[in-house]
Amino acid sequence: MKIKIAPSTKTGAHHWLMQRVTAVAMIPLIIWFVFSFVQIVEDPEGYLPVFFAYPLNAVLGILLVSTSLYHGALGMRVIIEDYIANRTKMYFYIMLVNFISIGTAVAAVISIIRLHLIG
Repeated sequence: MKIKIAPSTKTGAHHWLMQRVTAVAMIPLIIWFVFSFVQIVEDPEGYLPVFFAYPLNAVLGILLVSTSLYHGALGMRVIIEDYIANRTKMYFYIMLVNFISIGTAVAAVISIIRLHLIG
């Protein structure tokens, strides 16, 4: 009996590395978010409208949203590849996850930029 091995797509190492890089990048971003959230909760009426007016907060917010959505899309891709055997369904769900992630990222970035320009 001969065992058939699927050919390598040579994307595993890059995928693994990007998963780790985004995880490490999110550590300081999550810490910033928690401290910012504590400040916002203390005085929501006074602090929230001008929070994204500061360029640093706007940039860090955009980085947090984009990094976390990319990290989540990478993780969902691994789950989909591991548990869906039908190739057509697998590629459809991977594209769907990517589409939702990109759409959410674009909406969030536009919202943050708009709050930055208005605030």
